[in-house]
Amino acid sequence: MCFQQVIRPRDELAKTCELQVGERGGIVINDFCQTSDNDIYAIGECALYQNRIYGLVAPGYKMAEVAADHVHVCARACNTHFSENRFTGADMSTKLKLLGVDVASFGDTFAKTPGSQEIVIQNAVEGTYKKLIINEAGTYLLGGILVGDGSAYAMLHQMVQNQIPLPPYPEDLILPQRTGRKASFGVESLPDTAQICSCNNVSKGTICSSIRDQKLMDIGAVKQCTQAKTGCGGCVPLVTDLLKDELKKAGVEVKNHLCEHFAYSRQELYHLVRTQKIITFDELLRNHGKGKGCEICKPAVASILASAWNDYILNPPHAGLQDTNDAFLANIQKDGSYSVISRIAGG
Repeated sequence: MCFQQVIRPRDELAKTCELQVGERGGIVINDFCQTSDNDIYAIGECALYQNRIYGLVAPGYKMAEVAADHVHVCARACNTHFSENRFTGADMSTKLKLLGVDVASFGDTFAKTPGSQEIVIQNAVEGTYKKLIINEAGTYLLGGILVGDGSAYAMLHQMVQNQIPLPPYPEDLILPQRTGRKASFGVESLPDTAQICSCNNVSKGTICSSIRDQKLMDIGAVKQCTQAKTGCGGCVPLVTDLLKDELKKAGVEVKNHLCEHFAYSRQELYHLVRTQKIITFDELLRNHGKGKGCEICKPAVASILASAWNDYILNPPHAGLQDTNDAFLANIQKDGSYSVISRIAGG
């Protein structure tokens, strides 16, 4: 099983300027993001570093930082200090939603590490595939792939990055919690230096200290204070768990309800939808909720229904649940126009 984001670099201008480009496109850069012309820099999805295109936001931010530092050093002509900040590659772990299906990969996804072992769990009924790669001794997680259910991605990615020891039964990481088995991992096991938000380089220690010192009580306040989750949004689950953990330590009652209309978490609602074969929002609200729904639960349930049954999202029972982008099957721009990226067979 293999999936990847296909990025086609826009390098037409570079070719016109006779800059060096890769065989399959992309502007060739060095460790300082300089092109073959040392006075020109390239960053982001157009840049080719060691024959690789980095099509994620975090590597782009790192490239921008490196390029800015190098320009600053070079501008100070009398200073002979050489810039220590270099771009040497980036972690390409990512979580996506493809046609309504969660897909995630992290670390060594194809067991290339010598002696590595695989744990694979495939559930045809729920439409999920989960693979973990562990080291030969079975003590550390090296990587993995999640398809159909990416809820464990954030924590698994952190376990790889921070070399957190595996629990006695590694399969528990990708299985529902079983009776008699207490989970031995969670946000509390992460070191304060763990990078929670890679887009803005925000650590666990920064988030937790901000929550305690500023007495933050909700995700919006954490976002505003720390800049976490203001980039790609992939850190939202971990930031939420950190907030709940700190509030519990402070003696504040924490509820995991999705919103005022559903006294369940998102994961609990997903299980209700799958086990009871619920196919519409109205049916779920009638059986397990109250009121008419809101801007929080409607998009969440729409995503759950799409993941569970893969119905066309603009069918009459689902159309009213979609946000603006999904309703028009496009991305709304600041000027009110919409952009559409056509799907072409073969990439």
